[in-house]
Amino acid sequence: MIESWSTDETDPAARGNAFGAAWGERVRATLTEYEELFAGRNVGAATVQQLSEASREVVAEHAPEILAEIDGVAAGAGIAPWQAMALSARTEILARASVVTEECSTAVFIPADGRSPRTVQTWDWYSQMAHETVVRSQPAPDGARIVTFGEFGQVAKIGVSSRGLGVHFNILQHTTDGSQPGVPVHVLTRMILDRAGTLAQALEIVDSVPLGASTVLTVVTREPAAACVELSPAGWAAIRAVPGEPLLHTNHFLDPALAAGETPATAFSTTRERLAYLDGRGSAVEISDPLARVSALASEEPGSICVDPDTRRAPGDRPETKATFTIDVDRCELGFAPSHPRNIGAEQWRTATALVPA
Repeated sequence: MIESWSTDETDPAARGNAFGAAWGERVRATLTEYEELFAGRNVGAATVQQLSEASREVVAEHAPEILAEIDGVAAGAGIAPWQAMALSARTEILARASVVTEECSTAVFIPADGRSPRTVQTWDWYSQMAHETVVRSQPAPDGARIVTFGEFGQVAKIGVSSRGLGVHFNILQHTTDGSQPGVPVHVLTRMILDRAGTLAQALEIVDSVPLGASTVLTVVTREPAAACVELSPAGWAAIRAVPGEPLLHTNHFLDPALAAGETPATAFSTTRERLAYLDGRGSAVEISDPLARVSALASEEPGSICVDPDTRRAPGDRPETKATFTIDVDRCELGFAPSHPRNIGAEQWRTATALVPA
């Protein structure tokens, strides 16, 4: 289930407190899930607190307003500030684990005639987690508005702003992950949604912060422009969209320099099969109607973007597709459903707009 929450509160601490109070049970349940996940990957409670506190220090320097919101969530939900930070720093904490994780497939198409970009993403995560998530609608610091999806207590993941900028999110892994404290990638996503209106502005934000873990953020704007921004502690690279050609990404680096330091995938990885599937379905990504675009990518065949739990893997290490998203930067709209593309019909499909009412 994907819940919805909307607020006009402009004070970050008050906004976080209100969210924590409204969804405290869900926030605490999500925290318990992550505590179990960390422990199952030999990341002990003391290490989790240490990494969370280090993340707090970096966020305080680069995004103090977001830290105030995280602390507000902690107060409202009745958990410690470092525990609230752990939810948005989960990628950085998992970087200390020896297990390689896999998450998500993203596709973007910018028509050659300058019309609006089309996007689609599947969100994959562990079967035992994230049964309930949330789409939040709230003000940005400059008076714009953002809509963002995430697990309860996370500041952002996939989202769009009223400036006509959207962000998709896929995990990556690099041998330098966990080598230094950095701005958590979920916080970086939120910084881009809160502050940027163009691809150039988004890249300036990326270039201004240290990173502690790897991810690819696919930034799409109504310019129109788009780029898969591959992030790692070793550096970052932007793979820019070419109008008339699909821009695709799964869970391996495409930039040659960053790919040279990539953590090897597991024997169960489907990242290259999913990328090949998207490459063979480029015409589907071109479809202008979001739900029709999603439906055109639905498939039961092996190697599609629909990820099912793999029974060859340990019970706590089975990713699956949990939700599907599209972003319309002209309408500033996030489309979503808590399901595989193959299971989504009109009755399941929902939208949330970041447009500020006139």
